[in-house]
Amino acid sequence: MGTLRPVMALTMVVALLLGAGQPAVAQPATAATEAVTITSGKPRSVMVIGQVYAIHTVEATGGTAPYRLSVTSGSLPPGMLVVGTSLGGSPTTAGTYTFTLRMTDQNDLFDEQTATIEVREPKVVITSGKPRSPMYLGRVYAIHTVEATGGTGPYRLSVVSGSLPPGMLVVGTSLGGSPTTAGTYTFTLRMTDKNDRFDEQDATIVVAEAATAFTSGDPPAATVGKRYSFRFTAAGDSDIVFSLAAGALPDGLTLDGEGKLSGTPGSAGTFAFTVAAKGYSTSATKQVSLTVAARNPGTPTASPTGSTPDPADPTVTPSPDDPAATPSESSTSAPLPTASPSKVSGAWLPITGPGSPLVLLLLSIVAFSIGGILLVLAYNRRRTFTTPE
Repeated sequence: MGTLRPVMALTMVVALLLGAGQPAVAQPATAATEAVTITSGKPRSVMVIGQVYAIHTVEATGGTAPYRLSVTSGSLPPGMLVVGTSLGGSPTTAGTYTFTLRMTDQNDLFDEQTATIEVREPKVVITSGKPRSPMYLGRVYAIHTVEATGGTGPYRLSVVSGSLPPGMLVVGTSLGGSPTTAGTYTFTLRMTDKNDRFDEQDATIVVAEAATAFTSGDPPAATVGKRYSFRFTAAGDSDIVFSLAAGALPDGLTLDGEGKLSGTPGSAGTFAFTVAAKGYSTSATKQVSLTVAARNPGTPTASPTGSTPDPADPTVTPSPDDPAATPSESSTSAPLPTASPSKVSGAWLPITGPGSPLVLLLLSIVAFSIGGILLVLAYNRRRTFTTPE
């Protein structure tokens, strides 16, 4: 028994040593060794300097979370960076940037994605119209504001070539003032953003002495009962308003403040009146003579040709009782009128027309009465001459 224990102990030690020396049995693959695959799309390809973009998150499947995102080649645009598994920031330098993103899991399995981002200079665009022209001396004009899109505010406005009319100046992003010297002024406006990017606009302002003058001719003739429209125009001053200064317009016509003469004339004739055009500081008048013609010029308004017979003149219409009377020329040449079939002249009653039913009824009654009388007479006559038995 004493020698058995050392032998058993030695056997166990040998068995342990032999077991440790056997190769490890391969374990079946698990989900932890599956390939990592990036499933999200690439970052947007076009960006603009100075604009902050929503975070682009990179997503993947397979492997074992958590994942980590890194850039393994190339570089992100300056101003952008990786945070966790996302890209974000605001690009600061124009250019084209190509880089490779790597998504790695807990077991260092990974997938890669190559992307390109183009960063562009922001484009400033002036969107407002040009300043008004012409302008007139001594007139204070409403401020003209220059507007733009793109770039980064605040903006500033400047004149980079030429010059504004004397008396006008730039305030902020607007033009204002009152021109003091007549002439033609050509200049270039520049709208610049916070990052010194800009757009330019060429403009010309004509400054003139205010002198209202009519530019429309004389209005054409009108016709009674026919719709009429004509517009007076004038230039040489601003805010011109038209009105009737003297005389009277033709009946049915009106003149509005914009110079439109319109309406439907109600009477013929020639009408003289004066139209005034009043501007901001000057005015002018125009003498007008407007002819309104009858509806159908050249067609007489008297009764139709031919005289009406005068009962007091026996030579005009011959009398039936005087066969010696000589008919007039018109009576011999013109066809005689045909008697109406609705009635019979003389003492006869009408048998057609509005009263014909009553006449026919009366005639029927008379005929029935006469027939009855004749029937009674014939019966009595037969009894009188009957042969005796």
